[in-house]
Amino acid sequence: MTNAADDFDALFDEVSAQRTAAPAPAATPAPAEIADDDFEALFDSVSASAAAPVAAAAVPVAEAATEVTTEVTTELAAEAHAADPVDKSDQPMFERLGGIVRLLHDSLRELGYDKALTEASSQIVDAQDRLEYVATLTEQAANKVLNTLDEGMPAQDVLSKKAKDMDSRWSALFDGKLSLEEFKALAGDTRQFTQAVSVATEAEKARLLEIMMAQDFQDITGQLIKKVVNITKTVENELAQLLRDNAPAEVREKLAQKPAAPLMQGPSVPSVALDQNNVDDLLADLGF
Repeated sequence: MTNAADDFDALFDEVSAQRTAAPAPAATPAPAEIADDDFEALFDSVSASAAAPVAAAAVPVAEAATEVTTEVTTELAAEAHAADPVDKSDQPMFERLGGIVRLLHDSLRELGYDKALTEASSQIVDAQDRLEYVATLTEQAANKVLNTLDEGMPAQDVLSKKAKDMDSRWSALFDGKLSLEEFKALAGDTRQFTQAVSVATEAEKARLLEIMMAQDFQDITGQLIKKVVNITKTVENELAQLLRDNAPAEVREKLAQKPAAPLMQGPSVPSVALDQNNVDDLLADLGF
């Protein structure tokens, strides 16, 4: 481009010198117009020859700049895709929740807590069945006791009335108010009353035995209730341990810094109360 400009300047100086050395006559303006046209044509030719190398050089530069821009854009897009391969903002909430549940499930399975939770859930179902069975036995026993009492109360009322009648009549006899015939009737009624009392007593013993047998559910239900209590404590301990293992680091440090429970003296050791306090402290530390 510098050589072309120098050639252009030299040519311009040469043309200017020629015009100064041989000026055209004033009377004939036509040659001057022709010289001006030639000069303008020559100027255009030199300008075109000087601009052509510049344009030719600009084309590769533009192409190179385009290629560099394309490569930079591609690299930036690849880095953005590597940093965030999936744009989760466009996913439905249901799919995102499903992914969270899957992640939690896989994490628990890797830690081995899925088996513990599965066993705990099965124990909870078993505990529910046991409690329903306890409720059924308790209801049956209560109904049996109430029915037996409903049968025994009227018989006891009859015996009570007969006993009061016998007592009043024997009181009248000792007071000398009864005749011989009334005394004989009282003696016969008293014998019948004693026989009735004997029969009623046997019936009452049977009813009492039935009430006692109705209480046999306590042994079974007591064992079932103890089993349910153990299941509940096991599930609580498993869940508490799960919270401890997955608690934030600062919470775990806080739990580790807590002093151990003091040793208890004597036969009374409130282990259940201590366990409940530990669980309460853990839930409080975790913000629950």
